[in-house]
Amino acid sequence: MYLNSINIYRGISILLIVSAHCYSISEIKIDTFPEALFANLTAGSTINFIFISGFLFHHVFYLREKTRQFLTQKLRRLLIPYTILSIVPIFLKLQLEPNFWGQYFPLGSDGFVNGYLIPTILYYITGAHLVAYWYIPFAVCLFIMYPIHIKFIELKPTYQLSILFLLFVIALLIHRPVDELNVLQSVVYFTPPYLLGILCSQNKTFIYKNLKNKELLLLTIVLSIAALQASLGRYDNYQKHAFEYDGIDLILLQKSILCVFFMLFLHRFENNQNKLLSILASTSFAIYFLHGYVLQLFTVLKAKFQIPIPHPWATYFLVWTALIFGSMFLALLLKKIMPKYARYITGY
Repeated sequence: MYLNSINIYRGISILLIVSAHCYSISEIKIDTFPEALFANLTAGSTINFIFISGFLFHHVFYLREKTRQFLTQKLRRLLIPYTILSIVPIFLKLQLEPNFWGQYFPLGSDGFVNGYLIPTILYYITGAHLVAYWYIPFAVCLFIMYPIHIKFIELKPTYQLSILFLLFVIALLIHRPVDELNVLQSVVYFTPPYLLGILCSQNKTFIYKNLKNKELLLLTIVLSIAALQASLGRYDNYQKHAFEYDGIDLILLQKSILCVFFMLFLHRFENNQNKLLSILASTSFAIYFLHGYVLQLFTVLKAKFQIPIPHPWATYFLVWTALIFGSMFLALLLKKIMPKYARYITGY
């Protein structure tokens, strides 16, 4: 059964994801509690996407007995656009930042192998060449694990909850990898919200019935956690090496509760149609692929023309809007020009 609420959620998710990438170009400096609170609410928004992916894996592929087509479909949708759209950014990275990988481990820049081949492979398997592209190598690893996710679906609820609790504890301690470069650490960190999405799909009838009208409570908890982070001086993702200790990752906890909030709250609008949100939802993956390009264009233009930023927050919301609509326009334009091939370039 088609769930309009989850489709709306996809549209909202891409808005939140893009919002987290507008701080640097807008020259935002987080100095006040309200600014830190807002930053905490936008940080880590990719977790929404991952929750939705888990939800739809069960709702669309498992319930319709299409799990055999799942991996092929996902790899085709992810890897072809990723490969095509990575060519130019990787080439530019190799030319403009030849010593990029030297900050992480020794790698000579002499010769074809050390100067080009190995860096190209590293960029491709980590997504470090463009903002947000780390998600694709990680997502491929996550989706390859789909037989394990099927086994999880078929476990008894007590086992499911025990596994989910254990994995959340590990993820809350392990945090996201530094600069999103450790794909395996990303898999460990993001698997709990993916499994949470699966569980919420499995038990959606129970959740809709028993948590009805609890949205305000969930939102209050989310805001309280974000406020706690702000009071502790935190206003960004928690990132570290896997086996270091740096406290509990409150972003993951906050965003996981926010996922359930959105699931419940948007269910109220199951029969409502919003054209803009529908377009956002249908182009969401293309926006994810393309907004890094648009952001890079804005960054180059800002530097070339030495554009001053007298009002950072006004600039932030302007850039956010421009990134969304600019990326959406490119996706729709390519679809119009190349209806048969656009999905292989932008994912739409």
